[in-house]
Amino acid sequence: MLAAALFCASTAQAENFTYEVTWGDVNMVGGIGADGTWGRGGTVSGTYVTTLADGSAINGAITCVGLDQAPSESVFALTLACDATREGASEATAIAYGCNYLGEPGPDTGLGCVGGIRYAEGDADPRLGSVTMHWYSSSGARGTGQWYE
Repeated sequence: MLAAALFCASTAQAENFTYEVTWGDVNMVGGIGADGTWGRGGTVSGTYVTTLADGSAINGAITCVGLDQAPSESVFALTLACDATREGASEATAIAYGCNYLGEPGPDTGLGCVGGIRYAEGDADPRLGSVTMHWYSSSGARGTGQWYE
């Protein structure tokens, strides 16, 4: 989703990080198509721990909204828009993911995701980066990222 150094902005240099997310329950809405399995939306919230290249950690909360895409009409099976807020911060990091199933689509199939992140504090220029995420279970995900210079 999802992590806030992923979810943290600091200096204007490239910075790598990893993150772990613990998800709550996904709340699904809608669903169209012959069997109602695409065009569904959902929301999910959780907590994350981001580990920076220097070994320091950042904790926070994340909330995502997702939408299943119609079969064969998109590069991604699912898209996510997320806000991640580190503890003690008022500004959120925005994250957009595109995800595909890592096997036959289903509720227990993991997702592989790629995306972009953006953080802006006050009037400062936004900090931009990219992320990957492996959503490996209903309650967990992990990923990597890099802030660009």
